[in-house]
This record gives sequence, structure tokens and C-alpha cells, in this order.
Amino acid sequence: MYLATEQQRGVTRYRIRISVQTDKDLYASQTVFDLGPDPCRFFNIVAEHCVIFDDALLSALQDAEIRRPADELEKLLFAFFPQDVQQRLLLFRDRGIKYKGPLSPEEKEQIQRQVHIVDKRRLYYLRYGAVDQSRLYRLNEKCCRPLIGQSRDEREYYFREQEKVLEPGMYLQYVYAIFNLCRHFQQSFASWLPEALPRDEIGRHLKEALRLLQLDTSFWQAEKAGEQLHPHLQHYLWMLRNFVPRTASFQQRFAEDFIAGRRQFKWPERKTPTASPEKFKEIWGVSREQLQAMSQRELTRLYRKKALELHPDKGGDAELFIVMREIYTALSKK
Repeated sequence: MYLATEQQRGVTRYRIRISVQTDKDLYASQTVFDLGPDPCRFFNIVAEHCVIFDDALLSALQDAEIRRPADELEKLLFAFFPQDVQQRLLLFRDRGIKYKGPLSPEEKEQIQRQVHIVDKRRLYYLRYGAVDQSRLYRLNEKCCRPLIGQSRDEREYYFREQEKVLEPGMYLQYVYAIFNLCRHFQQSFASWLPEALPRDEIGRHLKEALRLLQLDTSFWQAEKAGEQLHPHLQHYLWMLRNFVPRTASFQQRFAEDFIAGRRQFKWPERKTPTASPEKFKEIWGVSREQLQAMSQRELTRLYRKKALELHPDKGGDAELFIVMREIYTALSKK
């Protein structure tokens, strides 16, 4: 059982829904009770901390075969209680929780069949904060246990609740990681630093990933996605638009400076130093055309011979030696 919301003419309406199995490993959502825009109408506070729920609401949950409906409603509508009531109830809220132990073989099989890869990526990021999803196989399968037997609608509301821990500065990393957008980029830092990548390209690849997910029947199970992009998927476009960059880290500044430098800097073209034909003949003993026609081996042999003659340590002319070395370096690069 979970609480769903729906926007109608700018007003938020609340509905209590459950997941119903329609086929093996296929679940659909079903509305049990419409709370309207104000769920507070369906409970009263008695003796400062005792919550009494509406009889019609309890009856609807009993008809849906919800066990201990009052306790479930207390968890579901906890956020609507007055703050002083919340503080009192927190003292007793989690006392009945028991350790569920390791996964059974049946649960492991259900996880393999029911949990979509996008769900696993979301769990992996929310648990470890890892943009690089190359070690997704290390995700503890116990993290997937709450998703067993849930419809797509219930799962999306589950993740919506989990995503409340994300700050606006983490939105870009989150959508980049869960839709595996790094596969579209060739930069060496693409797997871990999406902030340094072009935002418009990330947005374009995200829209394409959402379009494909809209058509993925294994993702929606027994739900109908519709022709237009589903509101559950529109949520991730909203995340990308509302991303607020955090204070730049050293890695981000380094990557941005590196990219900017590669875009602006160009190695200057190496040109053969100019020398008059007479000086060229004086240095090398051959003409420019003859020198350019030589192989690398012949050029090196001649250079070493002339270097012994022109080197300043051997009593040669320092200026001519420098010109000769520049000409040799330029010709060797060709």
C-alpha cells in the first residue's frame, strides 16, 4: 500500500493505491481510496496523540484485504499529522520491526525476474553515490527486496521518496548514472565527471533514453505508459533542468581547464629556418635541394660530420652550428 499524488488543475489530490498481481511477475496499481486534496479530513487526533481514522477509509482498506489497516494508515499519513503528534509517535513507530534475515532462494529468483536494470542503477547510486556504474554487479541484492511484488507505479513512488535525500547539485550525476549516459561520450573522465561534459548533449541523450524506456514493456509490467512521456519519466527531465552546480571541485576545474586548453591551443607549424644559398652551401657543403632529397640516414651521417667541424667546442662557428641544428631538426620532422 502506498500514497500516490495527481495534479488536477493545479491542485494535488492524494490516493491510496495497492499493487495487484495480474500475471506471473506482472503487477498493476489499483486505487483503493481517494483522499482528495486534504487527507487530514479522514483522521482525528484524540487525547493529544491518539489518531482515529475515518470508518469509510478503514472499511475500504479491509475490503482490499489490508492487514492492520490502522497501523498502515499511521505510517502512510504520518507526514500529515501535527508535529507534536509525530514526535510522540516516533517513540513507538519502529519497535515492531524485525530483522528479515538473508534472502531466500525464491526472493533471489523474483529479484532477477522483476527488478529492472534502471531500478538497480538507482539503488546503486542512492546507496553508494557512485556515478561510475561499472561495478553494479556488487549491489547487495537485499537492497532490491522492497521492490518485490510492486507495480511500476508503486516503485516510482518508492524511488521518489528515496530521492529526497539528493541535493540539487547531485541531480545531474544521478540521471547521468541511472540511464548509463557515459556510453555516449569518449572523454577519459566521462565515467565519473558528467559536470565537465556539454549539458545540451547530456540532455539530448537523456531524452532518447527516456523515449526508449517509455517503449520498454518489461519496465512498465502491467501498467500502460501511454503515448506521451509518462509523468514518472518527466521527473528526470525536471531534475536535469533544476540541477544547480555545486562548488567546483579540483577534479572539475582540472577537467574544464584541460578541455578549454585543448580547444584553444594549437601547436605552431614548424618551418624550415631560412638561410641564403651561400650560407646553406657554407654550412652543409651541398645545396638545399640536394639536402632535402637525402634519406634520413644520409642526412644524419652528414649532420654528425658537420657537427664535428662547426661545434664551438671544436673551434667552430657557434652561429652557424645553431642554424645547422635548426635545419636538421626541421628536416628530420618531415
